[in-house]
Amino acid sequence: MDREKPINISLTSTNSHIFKIPPGQGSFSIGLVGMDKKKFDVLVEKDLPINWNAFDEFTTPAGGHWPRFFYYWGNDIGFIEWSEKRAIEDFFWFPTKELSINLTNVQIRSFSIEAIENPIKLILGNQSFENQFGLKSLNLSGNIENFEIIDTNSNPYIRIEPITQKGKTELPYKLPTLKNLETITSLDITVEPLGQPFDCESLLQFPNLKNLNLTGNITNVNCLSEFLNLERLGIRYAPNLENFPSLNSWKNLKSFIGWNIDEITGKSLNTELKQLTKVKELDYSSVSKLRSSIWFTTEYGIPFTNWETKNAKIATKAYKTALKEISKAKTENEVKTSIVKLVEIINKLPNIETVEREDSGTAIIQLVETSKLEISHETANNWFDEIRDF
Repeated sequence: MDREKPINISLTSTNSHIFKIPPGQGSFSIGLVGMDKKKFDVLVEKDLPINWNAFDEFTTPAGGHWPRFFYYWGNDIGFIEWSEKRAIEDFFWFPTKELSINLTNVQIRSFSIEAIENPIKLILGNQSFENQFGLKSLNLSGNIENFEIIDTNSNPYIRIEPITQKGKTELPYKLPTLKNLETITSLDITVEPLGQPFDCESLLQFPNLKNLNLTGNITNVNCLSEFLNLERLGIRYAPNLENFPSLNSWKNLKSFIGWNIDEITGKSLNTELKQLTKVKELDYSSVSKLRSSIWFTTEYGIPFTNWETKNAKIATKAYKTALKEISKAKTENEVKTSIVKLVEIINKLPNIETVEREDSGTAIIQLVETSKLEISHETANNWFDEIRDF
């Protein structure tokens, strides 16, 4: 495969598509017609059949299969049968209609599926995480209740990234009951660090877990002590770990990772981990990057990211300045002064409309919540309304 020249591929008909791959790119992306063609290698109608065998002629410089992994928006499931003969490292699939697929004999090491609006039925067959070939990792994202899983004694590594509510909410997200997965031993859950908290109680449907990784905002963490078989536990980007179990809760624990976690609980976990290493040998374990609530707000909570680039840059810089000032403020008037300066900067930005006004209001609430002082949301909103002219 000559990467210096455009390549013809008979993807939907003879020489239907032309693409060029930069040196070092191991992936191939198939988007839907109408999407930004600059972001994909080719675009195809969503229900058009794909000739997956067209990729058989391509190899890496070392002689292996190329592409090594795929991104595919569309509804042709021919890649399932194709993968039974041709191994794929990673396949990211974004279907747009209700479909059913049988993964019993696939040779896809890591298979990721996003189900937003339509049900997807998965027949897992006799897959095993320990198996050298076949499906090792199944990654589910979107509206998790759209997945129906038919399982015959398989045990792949399950990774779940559900759609959750944005912004601050006290109502936690609970995993739906995932029938036929109750025997899995390895699970990762990922949610936003400052979004809707994930309810750890909904994990109790998987009583045999040995490997568990939780990333993002989590709650009801005390429930984790009920996983008596747990051997490896990772907690990352978690802003609140109040009531987290003692590390001694898990008699079989071989590894614990706490990274970018709430500093209060993190300090206790760090002390516990040091004590634990004195009485038993652990695989790599660490508690590091302990973070304050202000750090999480600064890194993940700034609400200007979807603004026009120039406006976003100016507003974000002003927000961070106000955050530093307010964290040190000793009086309510000092907090108000910082809020006033921020809103006055936003007043001068062009094209501030309804959504931007709501984002600005959210930013003001976030800022007063970082203050050491007790300032009500009503007071903050009154300051905002007094100053803004948009």
